[in-house]
Order: sequence, then structure tokens, then C-alpha cells
Amino acid sequence: MSEYIVAFELGSSKIVGAAGYRDENGMLVVSAIESINATNIVKRGCVQNVDEVYACINKIKMMLENRIAPAKISKVYVGVGGISVSAEDKVAKRSFHEDSIIKQAHVQKLKEECRAMLPSATDTLDIVSTGYIIDGRAERNAIGVTGTTIEAHYKAITAKPLIRKNIDRCIIERSKLPIAGYITTALATADVVLTKEERMLGCALVDFGAETTTVSVYKNDTLVLLETLPMGGRNITRDIMSLNLVYTEAEHLKISSGMASGFKSENNVGLKLESNTLVEIDLAKLSSVVEARSEEIIANVEAQIKRAGIERKDLTAGLVVIGAAAKLRGWIELLEERFVGMKVRVGCLNKDIQAVEKEFSQINDYIQAIALLNAGKEDCTKTPANSTVAVERPVPQPVEEEEEEIIVITPEKKEEAKPKRRGLFDRIKDKFGKIIEEGEDDDNDN
Repeated sequence: MSEYIVAFELGSSKIVGAAGYRDENGMLVVSAIESINATNIVKRGCVQNVDEVYACINKIKMMLENRIAPAKISKVYVGVGGISVSAEDKVAKRSFHEDSIIKQAHVQKLKEECRAMLPSATDTLDIVSTGYIIDGRAERNAIGVTGTTIEAHYKAITAKPLIRKNIDRCIIERSKLPIAGYITTALATADVVLTKEERMLGCALVDFGAETTTVSVYKNDTLVLLETLPMGGRNITRDIMSLNLVYTEAEHLKISSGMASGFKSENNVGLKLESNTLVEIDLAKLSSVVEARSEEIIANVEAQIKRAGIERKDLTAGLVVIGAAAKLRGWIELLEERFVGMKVRVGCLNKDIQAVEKEFSQINDYIQAIALLNAGKEDCTKTPANSTVAVERPVPQPVEEEEEEIIVITPEKKEEAKPKRRGLFDRIKDKFGKIIEEGEDDDNDN
């Protein structure tokens, strides 16, 4: 039986689908990753063009099924992120008549009370526990502790209802695929990028995307802040367009020659336009445009960390950065200048996650999609009943060819052999031969 987890990430620059399974040790093995570049059909986490996103999802689904055949995708996990995703502090309280042992049912009831506090106009994605106060004592885990009063502290992860509504339109209504679960992308990503030690010591995970920048702050292994900023790498590209370039030309120039910090050269760079015209770009102007926007984005990241009430000295593990926009040259150096004294590192998968050979080299380019796979628990595929392949994974198997039946005709069994079917020419030839023979017999009689 084939058992695969399947997840989709709907990003502003590309839509990614991934499939994988857990081996006998529970380790995630990534079997297939497929993506389609998409611009302006998903903006800041929200689907803008339902038909185009549906077409991309359908195409990726077919590509994944080709990779994991004979398994067929029957449902999927979907990541949720974007500008409207944020975390809000909530507290739920309960008192007991006498000293009691707190059980799982009590904690679940408090979680439901927290959910009920949230306004109906928002979509609740997750309720994350940040700790408990039992009879005035701080406790990380409440189950099994005795007390008469309990305060449960939570981070309620919410978003605009339109995000899930449009995802449903693409996947459930158009593609006819059930959704196994919605996963908050930022939480799943932190789980595969940050180590437990980093979350204990205090760190900030910054995901620089195409149109958004997501900041997640952890301290004492607890989520302190989750906020999404409405700015990303595409803002830098649009600023470069002020140099009289179209979007694709500006994006190419940003990747090839843009620097967020440390520009020193005074030379110009040649750029071949879409009209096949070669122009010279003033690198000094390009640098000033890129640096200005980069500094603005990083200043907003710093402001979010301060808003969480976290001092730099509290983030002992420093900053961990991921996302396509973080690949811009000079980005890490600019962060180090801005966050003086803090460690800055580029994030990669820290868990024991394996991948098939084709995906191994690029697995860190799809961290968010892999994170969604890692968070998924249910089998998302089924094997057709008429499939002749009964293996757990699509491993090539030698196929035994059926032996062709050969009939040997012996003299004793000639009459048992089927007569050879004669063609039209042979039958005409026999007919003329018969006519000629009959004519000769008539002449002899005469």
C-alpha cells in the first residue's frame, strides 16, 4: 500500500506541491517536489485568480502523481500565510472547588473558551499554548499538576476568512480534492528550521518572501510574536523599475547585480532588454534603490521585535533568515549592521529529513513546502483497485515477459493445423485458373 503525505504551498511567486512518506523510523522522506512560477494570481497569501490557481494546482497534482505512481492523490494539506495572519494574546481562567489534578479535558475546555473569545469576523487557524499559571505558579505543562485555580495563556493565530474561502474554491470546488488540514506555514516552518536550543535561548525567524515578510519570535521554547509585514522582494523589484525597466528586466537585474549592502564599484552593467536592445545601467543608482528599500524592510522587522517587548540581549540565538528575497547579495551583511552584536544565519532544514536523489540538491529551496509535509499526519493517497503494483513505494520491478505459445506441427497432426488465410489476390488467381481449366475441358470435348 502506498502511503504519501501531500501538501501545497500557495506563494506569491510560485505554487509548490510536495509528496513524501515516513519510513519505518518515522523519518520524513521527500519523494517529489513540483512547482509552477505564478505572478499576480496569489497576492500576500490570498488567492486572487481562482481559475488560474486551480489550473496550476491541477497541473502540479498530475506531475506529482506521475512521480509517485501508481498512487493517486485523494486529499491534500494546504499552508496558510499572508498579510492577515497574526497572533493575539488570550487568557482563559478556571477555578475548582477544591485542590484538583488538572487533566487533559480541563485543558481542552480552556482552549475552547479561548476560541470562543475570538470575533466571528476572523478565521482561527490555531491556538498555541504559551504557558499556565496554577495557584500563582508558572507552569509550562498543566496536565498532572494540582491546584484550585488555573490561567491558560495562548497565542490565537488568526487570518481573514477570505484566505481559506478562496483556497476552498480552488481545491475543494474546482479540483474536487478534500483538504486534509490547514497548516499555519510560519509555525510549521519554525518547527523544521529552528532548533529547540534556539527557541529556548531566544531567536527571531524572518521569512523574506516575494510580497510579505513574516517575523516569528521565540523565547523559552514559546512563541512570543507572529506578525506578517506587507513588503518583500517584489517591492525592491518595483523600485528598480523606476530605472525605466519592465518588471521582468528589473527582476533579472535585481538577481544578477542587486546588492542590499556593501556596494563599492563605480562601473556600469550592461543589460539586454526584452526588445533585444543593450543598455547600460548605472550601478550606483541601482545600489541606492536596492539599499533604500532593503533598509526599510529590515527597519520594520526590528520594529516588530521591539513591539513584542523583546530586547536584543534576550535573543541569544540571534536571527535566522529564510526566503527567496534573503538570497539578495549583501542582505546578511545589512542585517548584521542593523542588529549589532546579534548572530545572523541563513536557515536550512535542521531535522533529519531525507529526499530522493532528484530533490536532494534543492530541498532547502522549498523549505516552506517541506515544512507542510512534515506537519502532515494523514495518508493523502490511494492506490487504484485495478493496479497490478502492490508495493509500498514505486520501486522499479523487473517484469517477467509472458512466453509466446508456439504450435509445432508434426506430419501426424497436419490436419489439426489451421489453414492459412488466403488473400484477395490468391482467390482471384484461383478463380481465373478454374475458368481456364473449364475452357480447356470444353475444347477437348469439342
